[in-house]
Amino acid sequence: MHTTTEILSEKELEYKLNEFRHVLLDYDYSDVENVVFMNIDALNSYIQKYQDNPFERQYQDLEQIFNSIIPFIPSSIPDEAVEAITNILETKYEDRDVIKKNIQFNVKMDFIEMVKGLSSEREWKELLELCKDIRNAKEIMTTESVLH
Repeated sequence: MHTTTEILSEKELEYKLNEFRHVLLDYDYSDVENVVFMNIDALNSYIQKYQDNPFERQYQDLEQIFNSIIPFIPSSIPDEAVEAITNILETKYEDRDVIKKNIQFNVKMDFIEMVKGLSSEREWKELLELCKDIRNAKEIMTTESVLH
């Protein structure tokens, strides 16, 4: 499920997570501050018509950060389960990458909703600590696998 095999330092992970939170919750939409979208179709039309709009930029920024942090974010689906599921389904569907991308999409959406649902700075700090714990566990596993 990893998009990267690099283990970020704790400081770098914390920086990227804070950057993620800022991009998700405090993105600059000043380009469209005077625009009112009457419905979802109007928004979709705007996104299709105007390239490099703030919605696309936010999505691209979030994706770039996700590429670094996804191995360290909490998920209800552990990496081992993803591997097992993709191996089982691979024999039937033969397209492991598509399956992994769908699972990763769901993990990303869960994390976005988790961050959006936080109601206090204390909850954010707890989430940061959880991500650091996941990072530390992966670092230990990587170190042990190299030693054996």
